[in-house]
Amino acid sequence: MKNILTILIFTTYLSSFGQNFSYPNLSVKETKIENFIPKNWTLLKLAKGDLNKDSIPDFAMAIQFKDTVALVNSEKNSDNKEYYDTVYAQPRMLLIGFFDKLSGQYNLVEKSTSFIMNHDDPNMEEPFDDLTIKKNVLSIRFNIFMNMGSWYMSTNSYKFRFQENAFKLIGADYNSTHRASGEIENRSYNFLSKKVLIETGNASNSKLNATWRTFNFIELKTFKTFIKPFTYEVENGFYI
Repeated sequence: MKNILTILIFTTYLSSFGQNFSYPNLSVKETKIENFIPKNWTLLKLAKGDLNKDSIPDFAMAIQFKDTVALVNSEKNSDNKEYYDTVYAQPRMLLIGFFDKLSGQYNLVEKSTSFIMNHDDPNMEEPFDDLTIKKNVLSIRFNIFMNMGSWYMSTNSYKFRFQENAFKLIGADYNSTHRASGEIENRSYNFLSKKVLIETGNASNSKLNATWRTFNFIELKTFKTFIKPFTYEVENGFYI
């Protein structure tokens, strides 16, 4: 089954990944977290907490360029023909740093210029919702609400844990509601147990039908292999 909302956002978000915007070079070591924020960029969300299990608070933050710029990307359609699309948005970055007690500095260990969704569609409400660190796990959450083009609204969250020198995707939740019919579909993926909980029902009834099943994948995704939300086909025809 293909989830219509995810396919819509998947198509929109792919076309917004700009190739013409030059992201700044960042310092790799700083004594203060705010010093990692480049000139002309602003803070969207900052989370603090232990990410590498050394009992010392680290950080993750989402930042945004202060101006709206044109972002251009080349795409291929179903006929494998290349085309170009332009959107206007304020580019965003995800930065993650570990604190080194010996040097008294933060080391920048991860940077993504694509995982924090841009607000680049006038028919969509702000998609980026939250960024938290709890029990050594980094959680990133998005809310998808289209004013035009779809009756579906969803909350989508991703959980990453630092292991084997990389942030690995260990969990993902997809909670969708059709605003007209009240139809509900929730999916909670656990990539450690390789099990997914699927709940279906209707907003008019508080009780949902729940089923568990196993699913297969080759390896845990990282920010290097899961570059943008809604691009991971975790099951046949279903993207998270």
